[in-house]
Amino acid sequence: MKYKHFLFDADNTVFDYRQGEKNAFDQIAKHYNLTFDDEVLDTYHRINKWCWEAYERGELAQEELVVLRFKNLFDELSIDEDPVEMESLFTTFLSKQICLMPHAKELLDELQYNGCNIEMITNGVSATQYGRLEATNLKAYFSNIFISSEMGCQKPDYKYFDIVLNKIKADRSECVIIGDRLESDIRGGLNAHIDTIWLNTGKSSNMENDGSVHPTYEIECLSEIMDLVR
Repeated sequence: MKYKHFLFDADNTVFDYRQGEKNAFDQIAKHYNLTFDDEVLDTYHRINKWCWEAYERGELAQEELVVLRFKNLFDELSIDEDPVEMESLFTTFLSKQICLMPHAKELLDELQYNGCNIEMITNGVSATQYGRLEATNLKAYFSNIFISSEMGCQKPDYKYFDIVLNKIKADRSECVIIGDRLESDIRGGLNAHIDTIWLNTGKSSNMENDGSVHPTYEIECLSEIMDLVR
């Protein structure tokens, strides 16, 4: 096996975030007796993307981000609801989703069978990540779960990855990062001098590569990974 340590992003890498998000919005719509159509979701995706990119640049704290995305959404759509309450409900509903990316479970099984160390590296919200790990029974696969809000820095900052490497006591050459986001996962790997696998399914809002970010590998499905790293 080429690598000993596999560092997995969470959203749209292990978990199918888009499907889980849609399910959570459906539950919120019922709670508020509102209609959240595709146009509302598209507006939310645009605002949410801007907020997370600001967080990754260090311009927003996560606790500000998670409320601001709903405040901006309500302002833009003239919805008279409390964004703090909306965020709390969204986190609760999302944390119970059991949507996985295709072949995620099979890949984790195979890596575990081959004696690899599996870590989770995520900028996501702690309650959401821990909740879904429990709901999907995946927590036992991961030796460590590195959540940026608990670490004082976030992907793509090289300091985030220094903390990870120090904790798992691994050489960079033994590690590979698997993620869907070019700016946080793949650029983070470049910043930290760690090999990367870009999961480009075409479903993420961050799939356009202008040529400035160069993953070590690019795949369309998690099922391709084992053939790359044997």
